Amino acid sequence: APAQPILSWFRASASRCGSPSRPDIGPAAMVATPKSARKGSRSRGASPARRGGRSASPATPLRVEVSSQQRAAESDVASVSPFSGILDESAGHDKYSTFFYRPHFLIAMFFGIVSLYYANFYIEKGNLQTNVKRGLLGSTFAFLLYSSLPTPPARPIFSRPHPLVWRVVTGTVICYYMALTFLLFQSVDDARWLVTFVDPCHNGLVECSDAAKIGRGLGKPQALPERSYADACVVWTGGKGCSWWADLKKGQVPCMANIQDAVEDEFFFAHIVGWWGKALILRHAGAAWINSIVFEFIELSFQHWMPNFAECWWDHIILDVMVCNALGIFLGHVFIHYFEAKQYRWMNISGYTTTPAKAKRLAEQFLPESWDSYDWHSLESPKRLLVVVLVYFLILLQDFNAFALKYILWMPPRNPLNTYRLVLWWLLGMMAVREFYEYTTNRKVKRLGHDAWLGGMILTIEVLIWVKFGREANEFKEPFPWWVISMWATVLVLFAGWFYHHFYVVPLRVHKERGRKQRR
Repeated sequence: APAQPILSWFRASASRCGSPSRPDIGPAAMVATPKSARKGSRSRGASPARRGGRSASPATPLRVEVSSQQRAAESDVASVSPFSGILDESAGHDKYSTFFYRPHFLIAMFFGIVSLYYANFYIEKGNLQTNVKRGLLGSTFAFLLYSSLPTPPARPIFSRPHPLVWRVVTGTVICYYMALTFLLFQSVDDARWLVTFVDPCHNGLVECSDAAKIGRGLGKPQALPERSYADACVVWTGGKGCSWWADLKKGQVPCMANIQDAVEDEFFFAHIVGWWGKALILRHAGAAWINSIVFEFIELSFQHWMPNFAECWWDHIILDVMVCNALGIFLGHVFIHYFEAKQYRWMNISGYTTTPAKAKRLAEQFLPESWDSYDWHSLESPKRLLVVVLVYFLILLQDFNAFALKYILWMPPRNPLNTYRLVLWWLLGMMAVREFYEYTTNRKVKRLGHDAWLGGMILTIEVLIWVKFGREANEFKEPFPWWVISMWATVLVLFAGWFYHHFYVVPLRVHKERGRKQRR
């Protein structure tokens, strides 16, 4: 009898811990419920709720709060797309203040570019000490500008070999973004001197020849020798008894010495690897081919600024377009189609029983988890075509920046810094182009991604660097030849005429034909 009040109190407590009938409290609430409460929910006191009846008392506020937090965490980590999962803080605000709480990536980019341009082109120049202070302030501004953007999604774009790798890549890109901002605030002479401090050849990190070191091993910046690839353009150089592919160590005479010398150059292989990487970025054979051909015309157009753009006709047409670029694009798309057509059946390493099978699964961790090709639908609408043209322009500008920065900062072509920059841009390009593709083709994606934003800012800062330093060093001042202006003017006129005919004249003609058939 004395235990009867205690037993009644225990049953009433168990009834209050039963499953509620509110529709917004689902199974996730049970995960956050204490073990004692979960046991109580299986008691007889909770049977009315399980039979469809209404619980005698509502759920406790603690359980409601914990379950909502868990659902938010699950949606952020597991079910939110890395492209559309950007935080939008405008919910709960009226129509007058909603604009200020929405993410504005393009506005932030425009504000940052205008601020950096004004600070470097309209403010009086200072000495090294002043420029270093300004550079530190500018780098801080650049980092805070990126920090003002909404928090990136928890899921990175790529998950292989591990999401940690791509987070580290993004962190490295941010460091490069801040370093470029700091360099932008320096003078051209100080910038050339500061670059020597990060040269791996001078720091002993990489074994380099004197020709690959910044300053050519003399301890201070030195102007690069103006090398032109158009000095020896004769195709047939041999006579009787010459060899098509000569072994120079054995004293053999090549029949085409200039072409053999160009093929044996290390940049011949670099061209193939570079276009293999671009094929993986664009994931479209036509887009890669267009970029390959247009860049040859860019080299022709700017060879009066940078002598190493000057090449022989067979170097432009045969070695570059028809051999190196074509082979790189072909290998890239063989790689793409293999992983696109492959059937993926991923199993955890613990699911394999033998050691060789586990080792094979561990090696497959470095392969893509899945693969998607890009279909830009460039001829679908005028807007879509202009977007594709913008992508082509940005990729070509990145290629041009590589030569312009190398030329204006006196970095030898074989210096490792050039390779590091290209590898970093390749990794960033795969993420940025993927984000931009989703932004322009997926209607569910309303905002530009963080990697695409970083790519746009870095690309612009690189342009500002070689433009500013070019003006200070009295470089890039030669006017364009008349034939270059005429060539690009003709291209623009033809493109504008075709654009108008394809998107306005042809649809109007088709519309009229349909109207005539309907009237008949």
